[in-house]
Amino acid sequence: MKHVVIVGGGFSGVRLARKLRNKRDIEVTLVNDGLDFKYCPALYRAAAGYKMGTARLSIEWMLLDAGNVDLVEGKAVDINPAKKTISLESGETLGYDYAVFGIGSENTFFNIEGLHEHGFGMKTPNEIIQLRQHLHDKLKNHDREQANYVIIGAGPTGVELAGALGDYLRRIARKYGNHHHKINIWLVEAADRILPRSTEKTSNAAAKRLMKLGIKILTSTKVEKETLSELHTNNGILKTDTVIWTAGAKLNSFFEDNDDVFDINERHLVKVNKRLEALENVYVIGDSSSATNGLALGAIWNANFVAKDLLRRTKKKPRKAYKDHKPISVIPCGKNWAVAEYSGITISGYIASRLRKIADFVGYMDIMGPLRALTIWTNTDQLEDK
Repeated sequence: MKHVVIVGGGFSGVRLARKLRNKRDIEVTLVNDGLDFKYCPALYRAAAGYKMGTARLSIEWMLLDAGNVDLVEGKAVDINPAKKTISLESGETLGYDYAVFGIGSENTFFNIEGLHEHGFGMKTPNEIIQLRQHLHDKLKNHDREQANYVIIGAGPTGVELAGALGDYLRRIARKYGNHHHKINIWLVEAADRILPRSTEKTSNAAAKRLMKLGIKILTSTKVEKETLSELHTNNGILKTDTVIWTAGAKLNSFFEDNDDVFDINERHLVKVNKRLEALENVYVIGDSSSATNGLALGAIWNANFVAKDLLRRTKKKPRKAYKDHKPISVIPCGKNWAVAEYSGITISGYIASRLRKIADFVGYMDIMGPLRALTIWTNTDQLEDK
């Protein structure tokens, strides 16, 4: 019997646990620092008042059909490759035959003055709950005739949130009878265009759509400081008490704390070989791996490969090398509108928004199976915060 320890209950970790579920001669321990899974593509929707239950899911529920998987709540702090052990913050030590680290990146404010104290993050459900409470608290004030809401970072998350935030703010304002509240939403990006990792055609289509929704876009704009009522940039000062940070991510601190064990490259990612191993019998997959493409789908592909590689090893079959694929990117920009990109081809509008809807079902199915996925997917358009 081989023991596989998976550290991280994100897309790659949960997908791998499901691919190994009920496999003969394999026991799996999934370690996560909480009991919930965050479905990152739905976080922006939760921030815009839709049901949190489509973005925050019980890992135990997702693995009900996995009899050989044991879920452990804990945080890994150390690994001893010689002894093949992983130490947890609680003091517990886990032995492994194979270890897989699927721990994602961490939020960072790049030491920008005031952001940590005054800004709102978007990486966890708790951060989103705090943001929603803040928006309600501010809009209860009927004297508040207008306000600037600033989103920093025009990657996919920032663009998705910018497209959805206006409708949510107007719903809250109506709820409190604040019918004359003027909403100004700013999207701030340090690069010279939004969606800088996408093609210019995709970027331009998204920008045109957001401007049609009334979003004010500031590119080539670097944030320098935030105070209680202002955001300071290299292009001037914005009056605001609502700054939402979607821009920064860094390597998980576990790898930084164990940099004597792991080899970290110039991109601040853990180097892996052609089989996604960072060390002998130790895999690193998902956002922290040098094989990442930064997308949830890439994490799924990593997990699929590792599952097959582990099964080949336990059956003493020849091993293969990992081959990356070209992912499709679909980014919503408001209700019933999205921009999709694949291999340099861009489509936008209603059809692209339906592609995103289908992609979400596939995403849920990848991590919990078709029946549970259908339960969640059919509720993705339900408002929680009306």
